[in-house]
Amino acid sequence: MAYEARYVLRPNPGADLAAVIDAMKVGAALWKKHGAPQPRLWTVAAGELGNYVLTVEFDNAAAYAKVTDPLSADPEFRQWQAGNLRAGAFTWVRSNLLRELPLA
Repeated sequence: MAYEARYVLRPNPGADLAAVIDAMKVGAALWKKHGAPQPRLWTVAAGELGNYVLTVEFDNAAAYAKVTDPLSADPEFRQWQAGNLRAGAFTWVRSNLLRELPLA
């Protein structure tokens, strides 16, 4: 049963979009450092225009926990989070953890 973590963000008015993208690249690299297979950054094309979504997919809950537990404890990840707050370039809109339900 697959799991997907989604983090929705919106650049703040006047923010440097390149800096926002760079921050997401650093965040994705931190996820990968702890074993996330392929973090992806999406731009919303319909609906909540202007939002971006960082997604990270996992095979199951155990794979998710294997990555997120050490990521959450990583001082570099905490510094990245704090730096984003200080920079004020974007606002987190929401975070979701999705669990796939088999249809067959």
